[in-house]
Amino acid sequence: MKKLARSSGALACMVNSEIGAVLAVMRRNARWAGRYMGGDADQMEHSLVYSLKALRRSMFNWSQPWPKINPSLYLTPFLDVIRSDETGAPITGVALSAIYKILVLEVFDPFTAHVAEAIHDIVDAVTSCRFEVTDLASEEVVLMKILQVLVAIMKHSASDLLSDHDVCLVVNTCFRVVHQAVSKGELLQRTARHSMHEIVRTIFAHLPDLDSSLKLLMSSGCGSHEVHIRFIK
Repeated sequence: MKKLARSSGALACMVNSEIGAVLAVMRRNARWAGRYMGGDADQMEHSLVYSLKALRRSMFNWSQPWPKINPSLYLTPFLDVIRSDETGAPITGVALSAIYKILVLEVFDPFTAHVAEAIHDIVDAVTSCRFEVTDLASEEVVLMKILQVLVAIMKHSASDLLSDHDVCLVVNTCFRVVHQAVSKGELLQRTARHSMHEIVRTIFAHLPDLDSSLKLLMSSGCGSHEVHIRFIK
């Protein structure tokens, strides 16, 4: 699908809507309702809430165009929620949905500043996702959203910048969910298997690039013991 040009204001509005979605779920959660302070009491807010609201205040005032902005600036507040073991499944799930939308809409691309660091941070956060399990149904929803994000990462235009280690983390995490899903609902089992198929298919789609890279290295006179081939070019 052809990527359409979007203004900085449109991208900021999109991210702002995701911030609002996460904060709204936090307000409805009894555990977080007491930590959700309004007004000028920013210093009393939990760090996760503060970082989301700080992003909301600052991103509409960024002077640089979004392709020149480090994606970590608007990804980190969501990734911190995903990493936190203080958040329950509903909050973690909404944060995962926000990352999924940012990936699918390609708010950043391979030419965005610091994109390699950003996409590595997404892999690191999602593969180490932690959340408080309150019921089996909400746990399965979060697991399915993790799979959704992992597939979106591998299909993203900037996935060429993933390291071998990042790709292994994605595959291993998906495999663990497939294994866990055996004792869970049919929907999660089917989603997990489909996600694994999609990730493997995407990986093997890079084989022609690897073959070309290997031929180029060998024709340049490099011995096999000297060749280090990254999984993704």
